[in-house]
Amino acid sequence: MSTPHFQTRFKTLLQREWMQHHKGWLLAMLALPVIALLALPFGGVQIGEAKDLPPTESVGAIMAATMLAVWGITVLMTSFSLPGLARRDHQDRSIEFWLSLPASHSESLIATLFMHTIFVLVLALGVGLISGVVMALAITLKLGGFAVWTQVSWYQLVLPALAVMGRLALGSVLFTLWIAPLFMVFMVAAAWLKRWGVPAVITAVVATGVTLHKVYQNPIVWNLLAEQLKGAGSAFFDAMHMIGEGEPSVRLEVRGVSDVLSWAGHDAAAALAQTASPHFVGGLVVTAICFGLLILHRRNSH
Repeated sequence: MSTPHFQTRFKTLLQREWMQHHKGWLLAMLALPVIALLALPFGGVQIGEAKDLPPTESVGAIMAATMLAVWGITVLMTSFSLPGLARRDHQDRSIEFWLSLPASHSESLIATLFMHTIFVLVLALGVGLISGVVMALAITLKLGGFAVWTQVSWYQLVLPALAVMGRLALGSVLFTLWIAPLFMVFMVAAAWLKRWGVPAVITAVVATGVTLHKVYQNPIVWNLLAEQLKGAGSAFFDAMHMIGEGEPSVRLEVRGVSDVLSWAGHDAAAALAQTASPHFVGGLVVTAICFGLLILHRRNSH
């Protein structure tokens, strides 16, 4: 297998996913900002608790909120679509075409997983950031007119915004790896059991968790799920690193440029350090097993 041919095939597989899904992705990402902008002239706006929030802080808060909202919607969208991807190529009989490239089952599956997890989540951050700028300009215009725009310190926004987006891009990769065992189990179940796969997994997990907890006083199932989700959340970003020590209830505020850059670096290092956790390593083992089962299913079904 020559490297140039592999790169060409893999790029083709990535382009296939983009051409087939990009309209749906962008529609889902832009739906909330567009609806909010259309409703803006007819509704009231309140940013936080302060009535006279500084313009720079207002714009930063709106940008951050929009970016996180778009990212969250994208996570929900991909969560519902991933299980069905396990059998897509067999359902539409396109697997013969993609194998004729020729592309291996592992290449096809890796391309699909990459585009529907890491790529689409990082794309959501970019779309959310751009949408956030538009939202911020529209909202500040509504609240204070054009004069407010001249009071915004873009220097205090651009570098922190890029630093935060870089941190969240890394967080999206780590988030995907943390929750990979969860969505991969659903994909395996959907591949082997078809439409009954996802309900079967949910039923089995709930029944096992309840039985172990109630009968044997062993909440290991809930503990494992909680640790995996907690790791995924803190891997994306840990808001506690932005809060002053000893003041857990203080409101998050936009700080100086150096403070935001320092937070981004510190939080990224903390997230990377968590990859040494046995929960993270164990999750990757489960992910690898599920990946092998998906490859086996594709070979047996072809």
